Amino acid sequence: MLRIRPLTRQLTQCNTAFRRYTSFSAPLRKAGQQQQRVPWTRMMALASVTGMAAAGTFMTLAPSTAYSEAQAPVDANGVEDPDTHMVFPFYLTNDSEWKRLVGLGARQVSFLNINVYVLGLYMKSEDIRQLQTDPKWKQFDKADFLAKEDLALSLLNQPVDVSIRIVPARNTNTQHLRDGFTRSLLQRMRQQSQTMTEDEEKEILDAIRDFKTKFVNAKVKKDTEFVFTKTRDGTFKMEYLGKDLGTVKNKWLAVNFIMTYLNPDFPASEAALQSIATGFDALMNPPSSST
Repeated sequence: MLRIRPLTRQLTQCNTAFRRYTSFSAPLRKAGQQQQRVPWTRMMALASVTGMAAAGTFMTLAPSTAYSEAQAPVDANGVEDPDTHMVFPFYLTNDSEWKRLVGLGARQVSFLNINVYVLGLYMKSEDIRQLQTDPKWKQFDKADFLAKEDLALSLLNQPVDVSIRIVPARNTNTQHLRDGFTRSLLQRMRQQSQTMTEDEEKEILDAIRDFKTKFVNAKVKKDTEFVFTKTRDGTFKMEYLGKDLGTVKNKWLAVNFIMTYLNPDFPASEAALQSIATGFDALMNPPSSST
């Protein structure tokens, strides 16, 4: 019996821990969702950006099914994200201007595979037409877009508006969202620091501090809307529920906020990146009308 008791205690502790884990995680899991594991290197790289590396061996990131105009679930109002079933409108109206949806996807970063938010990338139709005449984009190659930053950066360095619409998938707060955005921006800055001067680094850090001050501490309800726009003049406009949160006058921040979703190495949402690439492919290489 002396040999059995330690083992019995271990089994009891394991069962207790398992019951606690399942009771906590059950309300957070959606019935019928099929989750897939991504390579460990990709998982840990993304975790390091978002501060979730301590989750360790429990962490999995589930890639969503990519959106494509031909295959995505659609209704009269827009396109449905397959992970959260949120419907994003085909067209976004802000500043009395219409933008159309290019692609969308869920950000899923948690050891419980929780959907944090869904994001969609929007552009004006006239900016898309301008892009179709750009020598770098006329022969758009989806594989190239997913392999290197060059195409995405060439887009964001042009005088065009690019908006990211973000809708939380659960109740949260501005501090949580702000800190996640800030970590991603700082990660981008560290990756580029070797080519920056000291003055450039200071200017960027000042811009990031300005960005953080725009977020007033508040609760954020599920299904409410943020819109972040890299404007044609290189500023960064922030909106929540149609209200202006302010503008950061720094092109680096405007470009690199969008690039956190278009960066092929460590995208904030693999699902969104794949979907956006598919959307651009459909826009730049429309099927021929002749049969």
